[in-house]
Amino acid sequence: MANTDNIISFVAAEAITEYALVSVDTTGKIVITDAATDNRCVGVAQRACASGDSVEVKVNGITRVVAGATIANSVSLIMADTDGKVITHATTGNYSIGQVLPNINQVSSAANDQIFINFTGPQNLVP
Repeated sequence: MANTDNIISFVAAEAITEYALVSVDTTGKIVITDAATDNRCVGVAQRACASGDSVEVKVNGITRVVAGATIANSVSLIMADTDGKVITHATTGNYSIGQVLPNINQVSSAANDQIFINFTGPQNLVP
């Protein structure tokens, strides 16, 4: 039996793009995550939707995301970028949101490519 506990429906406060990182706003709705410093990132939207629509969000586990820049297959940790995309994790004060899952058929990704990650949620690696 499939585990569906890691997908939750939320109401969108704005238009959301497919496979975008999303954060919860102060009203309990989701918005596109726009910064690596956002500790309210709750998951990855599994489809596009309009403002006010309900959308399924992967809150933990393996999912597709959209790369915001070139990401090497050897990179492990990633963080949020603008427009709900992901980039290689770097610098202090930013939250890692997961790990890239290497793929023999995709040794690197360019901006706007879809890649697989293991979404774990925001983790501040430096105290």
